[in-house]
Amino acid sequence: MMSGGNRSKDHHWWPVALQGYWANKHGNVSWIDPNAERGTKRYYNRKIGSKRHGHTMLKGKGVWETNFESEFDIDDKIHNIIAALKGLKPLGVSLKDARPILKLLLKKDRSIKDGCRLYHLDERLHRNLLLLLHSLLIRSPSFRSKYERFPMRFGLPQNEDIGKANMHQNYRLAKRLCTTGYISLHSFVLLHSPFKKFICGDGHLDWLTGGLTAMRIDGRALIPLTPHLCVYFCTLNSRRSSAPNCASLLAPPWMVDQANDIVQIYSGNRLFFLGKPPSLSPHFLRGQFLEHDNHRDPLIEALDEIAGNNRDRGFLAGF
Repeated sequence: MMSGGNRSKDHHWWPVALQGYWANKHGNVSWIDPNAERGTKRYYNRKIGSKRHGHTMLKGKGVWETNFESEFDIDDKIHNIIAALKGLKPLGVSLKDARPILKLLLKKDRSIKDGCRLYHLDERLHRNLLLLLHSLLIRSPSFRSKYERFPMRFGLPQNEDIGKANMHQNYRLAKRLCTTGYISLHSFVLLHSPFKKFICGDGHLDWLTGGLTAMRIDGRALIPLTPHLCVYFCTLNSRRSSAPNCASLLAPPWMVDQANDIVQIYSGNRLFFLGKPPSLSPHFLRGQFLEHDNHRDPLIEALDEIAGNNRDRGFLAGF
């Protein structure tokens, strides 16, 4: 018997609504694994990015204790969120931008942030986007794997139910904080890439969810939402209440390349792409969910500068 939730057995860690943005004109989503084997499926058949009973905690022999799939109701708002983010246009996508771009090119001491258009997200979009990012991080296979393997630190076998329990607990905390918590020190950077495409995988750069058990949102995350849109989130130490909390940038090719490299570090079994398949990095070829040795990365530092976490970095001098 089941104590709550819906009756579906296939639970999605990659929402079907997001998968549609990665589909070609025939409705097919393509992926590649660490053995360089490729596959495609129609996203609307709901057979991609899912795990059987992935959000069901079982008790005894097949008895359903609880099913928390329905708690990811933020999926119902995905199309509205994506449409709103697409509407936050970066500098350089219209003829009206010619004059400010010329001024930028003539500016000797320009920074990477000068190439952005700044916005202030309304509270509803802010909270919905924040919850969507947390939901993607927490139900990802990389997050699941991390917590399923936690008992191994104490000489115990890997435990799937411990992974699910931690997912459920962390998402409930995230939902509470994203819905009603303090948001004034949050900052988003939207990376738009109309030509060169982002990839996504079964893991994400997550320097964020570790703070949830302490009842705080504090850290960084980088998540490609569509082949043409990647979102960076970070928390700041301070900011004026009237200051913008979102920067929209027409991402140069090197940013897209580095974002895709990061995806390959954190993904273990699947990379999803639209169009040409990516070249596989040594990290992804290992077939493991990896992380940075320390929380340092050139792209993340560049995005921090845009977001308002300024540091002195010589590699940005030529922007």
